[in-house]
Amino acid sequence: MTTATGYAEGVEEGKRKHILITFGRSFLTLNLARLLAAAGHRISVADSAPIAVSRFSKAVSAFHRVSPPKYRPQEYCREIAAIVEENDVDMVIPIHEETDILAMMAGLFPPSCDLFLSDFALEDTLHNKLRYQELLVELGIPALKFRAITGPEDIAALDFDTPFAVKQAYSRGSQHVYKAYPGDTLEQLTFDPTNPWIAQEWLDGDRYCTYSVCQDGVVYAHATYPVSYAIGGSSCLTFEQVDHPGVEAWVADLVARTGFTGHIGLDFIEHPERGLVTIEANPRATSGIMMFSAADRVDRAFFGENDGVIKPQPGRVRMIGIGMALYGWRKDSLPGNNFRRFFRDFRAADDVIAEKGDLGPAVMLIPAYTNILVHSMRYRVGLAGGFMHDHEWDGRQI
Repeated sequence: MTTATGYAEGVEEGKRKHILITFGRSFLTLNLARLLAAAGHRISVADSAPIAVSRFSKAVSAFHRVSPPKYRPQEYCREIAAIVEENDVDMVIPIHEETDILAMMAGLFPPSCDLFLSDFALEDTLHNKLRYQELLVELGIPALKFRAITGPEDIAALDFDTPFAVKQAYSRGSQHVYKAYPGDTLEQLTFDPTNPWIAQEWLDGDRYCTYSVCQDGVVYAHATYPVSYAIGGSSCLTFEQVDHPGVEAWVADLVARTGFTGHIGLDFIEHPERGLVTIEANPRATSGIMMFSAADRVDRAFFGENDGVIKPQPGRVRMIGIGMALYGWRKDSLPGNNFRRFFRDFRAADDVIAEKGDLGPAVMLIPAYTNILVHSMRYRVGLAGGFMHDHEWDGRQI
C-alpha cells in the first residue's frame, strides 16, 4: 500500500472523490490512477493478482486483492461492493471485461456509488462482435459485410468473394483472428453455443483507434490515434493523438443513439471509396487513456463536469516501453519496419510506465511480469493472454 503524496492538488474543495479502479495490473489503470490523483481525487485499486503495477504508484492510496472475476464472478462482485461500502467509495471505474460482470450484478452497489458503465444489455451488445454489427445494421449505419458461424453448415453457406476475417463474438486482441479466403473450409474452428464465430469482410485502408469517456449519451473526452507499432498488427504499442473530425463525429453519433455511459474504444478502417467503417467496439477502457496528461484534467469527464470535449495534446507520442522492447522491433509490428526506424521511434516516445517522481511501478515491472508469466503457465496461454485471462468474459451468464 502506498500513499498519494504529491497527488493532492487540482480538484476544488468539497469535490474530492474516492474512486475505485479495477484491474490494477493494467497500464491503463496505472495511467488513469495518476490522472485522477493528480486532480486531487483519492484512488484505490483492486485486482486478483497480488503484484499489480499500479499498487506501487504514489497515486494509489489503497490496494485490494479480490477474486478472479472470470472464475469466481459472484464472489468478485460482492467483494467489490463490500470495498465500496466499507471505504465510502464514490465511483467504481472498471477497466477490462469485468465491466460486463459488474453490470450483471449492479444491484449489489449502493445508490451513493456510481458504477461507470451502462446497463448489461447495452454493454453486452457492444462487447459481442456479432451483435455489434447487427446493431449497426439496425441503426442504419454502414457496416462491413458479416456472417454468423455457429456450426459447419454456416461455413458451407459463406458467400464472400474477397478475403475475410474470422473471430469469435467474444474475443480480444490476445486471441486468434484468422484471415480466410473464399472456399476455405475453416476446419480449425471449434464451436461453443455461447460464443459463436463471426466472418467479417477484410477491408484495407487507414486504421484508427479511439477512446472516449461518455455520460448518458454525451462524449466528454475523446482521443483518436492511428495504428502504428502493434503486436501482430493489432494491439497498439505507441499512441499519438490525431485530429479526425469524421471519426469524432461518428463516435458521438453512436454514443448518442445508444445513450451509452462509460468509456469505449472503437476500431476504424477508412477506405478511399467507402469512407469510415468500424471493425468492432470495446465498451471499456482502451489504450487511448494513456495519451492524456494531468494538464488535460480528464477527471472532469468521468463526472460530466466539462462543457467542451477534452482531448489529448496533439504531437505527444507515448509508448508501452516494455511492449515495444519485446515486440516493437519485429517485422510484423509495423509495415516496412527495420531496427533503425524502431530505435529512433523508441527514443522519441514517452513511456507510460516510468514517470518522474513515481518510479515504483517501473521498479516492480520484473516481479509483476514474472507473476503474469506464472499465471500464463498455469492457464496454458501466452504471455499476452495471461495478462488478462482471469478478467475476460465470454458471454456466460452468472
